[in-house]
Amino acid sequence: MRFISQYPGYGPQIRVQRQRALGDGGVEVLQPGLYVKFQPVAEGGMIYENERIAALNHFTFHGNTQDIGEAIPTDQLNRLSVFDTDEAAIKENWTEEEKALVEEKLCDLALNSPTEVLLVADHPINAPFPNYDSFEGTPTELVVKLIEDGFDLELVLAYERIFGQKREDVIEALETGIAVAQEEIVTA
Repeated sequence: MRFISQYPGYGPQIRVQRQRALGDGGVEVLQPGLYVKFQPVAEGGMIYENERIAALNHFTFHGNTQDIGEAIPTDQLNRLSVFDTDEAAIKENWTEEEKALVEEKLCDLALNSPTEVLLVADHPINAPFPNYDSFEGTPTELVVKLIEDGFDLELVLAYERIFGQKREDVIEALETGIAVAQEEIVTA
């Protein structure tokens, strides 16, 4: 799941840290805290086009900054930050329970604090047709159908790898279809 905030330094607490004081002045951590940090666009956070449009339409930016030495307003895109739970789960080595907790809390924030967090529900690349993910034929039959219907195989491959079911046999069939299509291109 992907979330966007209008605040570049946004980082909510997901789970509070619980600790107990020991008699020797030390502290025993009973439950470690869980925090997330949104990645600002100005520092490399990547936002897809559909997310950019949704965020700029959703958020009301208070105040406006200007470029240094000019009377030109800065791009509001640089005020956004993004958080991807799939990427964070891999990077932070979260368990399935921790990932589910993070997604639940961020969904609650998006619902209860819409001025702070926006849940991006749609994908930048959609499935080529509605029943694509539940296609019952073989991967080769799927690729043949895609070619016959005129779909861009490279775009379908990108969907399958990033947002789809990441099926190895379908990815391999799509790569083969792309290679065959490139061999058939005749240059004049």
